[in-house]
Amino acid sequence: MTENPLLTVLLITYNHVDTFEKAINSVLSQKTSFPFRIFVLDDASTDGTSDLVRKYSSMPDVTCIIRDENIGGRLNVIEGLKLVNTKYYTVLETDDYWSDENKLQMQVDILENNPDCSFCAHNTLVNYPEFGKTKAYLSVPSGKFCLPEKKLTGKNYIEPHTSSRVYRTECLDLENIKEPLIATYDIATNFYFLTKGNLYYIDKIMSVYNYTNKGVFSGVSSYMQRYKSADVIYKLNAAYKFKYNNLLARFFSRRLFLNYFVYLKLKITKNSYKLDKMYNKILTDYSAKYLNSREKKPIYQLNFPLNRKSSLVFEIRREKDRV
Repeated sequence: MTENPLLTVLLITYNHVDTFEKAINSVLSQKTSFPFRIFVLDDASTDGTSDLVRKYSSMPDVTCIIRDENIGGRLNVIEGLKLVNTKYYTVLETDDYWSDENKLQMQVDILENNPDCSFCAHNTLVNYPEFGKTKAYLSVPSGKFCLPEKKLTGKNYIEPHTSSRVYRTECLDLENIKEPLIATYDIATNFYFLTKGNLYYIDKIMSVYNYTNKGVFSGVSSYMQRYKSADVIYKLNAAYKFKYNNLLARFFSRRLFLNYFVYLKLKITKNSYKLDKMYNKILTDYSAKYLNSREKKPIYQLNFPLNRKSSLVFEIRREKDRV
C-alpha cells in the first residue's frame, strides 16, 4: 500500500448491488499525480453487495470493511472518518458515481492553491431513472463562497451535492463534534465546513446523483423529507448553541413553509432555552399534522356489516415513512 497518500476516498455502501461496481470503478479510474487510498465500508449488505466488495479487497490501496451487523449509514460514515489520516478526504455513496476521471486532480489542485478554502465542490447531474430524465443539480457560476452574514438563500449560499465535495481534513474536528449529523448529513456538513473556511465551487458536472426513490431520503414522502431537513437544521443550530440562529431560523422556516410571523419570532428570540422549546414544538406539531395523521388515516376504507355489533373492514393505507 502507498505510504504517503494525499487523499482518502470513503466509499459508503449498503444494498447497492446494482450500482456498486460503477461507483468504485469511477474512483479507480481517477487520473492523479498523487497517491490516494480507498476505504470501502459495507454496512452488512444483504443483497449480494458484500460479495462484490470482496472482489476488490486484494487491490492495492483499497481496504474493504464488511460489517457483521448493520450499524446505520450515519455511524458507518463516522467510523470511516476515524480512519482518515490524509490531508484531504471525500465521501461517495455507491448508488452515485463520478463522471470525470480528472475530478480529484482538479479539486486537490484548487485546494492546494487556495488554503483559505476548507472544501471544494462541483456541479452534479441528477438522474431520475424512473422517468428517464436528468438535470443539473445547481445553476450558479464558478467561484468562492463564504458563510453569509444575513441569509442562506440566493446567490450567496449554495449546497453542492455530497458526491462532489473534497474536504480539507484538518478542518474536521471530529473529537469535538457532539452532534454526529454535523459530520454526516449533507446540509449540516456543508454549513460546518463553511464555518471553517471558504467553499471553492466549480461549475462543471463531474458526478452523478441517482435519485431512485429508494434511498434514506429520496425513498420517503415529501412531508418526511421536509421534516428530516428541518430536524437536521434544528440539531445543527442547537449544536452551535444557536450562535447562527439569525441564519438558520430562516433556513428552518423555509423547509416547513412556516408563516412569516413564526419565522420572525424564531429569529428575534435570543434565549437559547426558549429557542430550543420553540423549535421542538414546531417539529412536534408538524409531525402530528403531516406525518402521524397520514399514517393513521386510511386512503380508502370498505365496510361490510356482519351483524348489529360487528363488521368486516378492508383498508388501504399509506406505507409508513422511514425515519
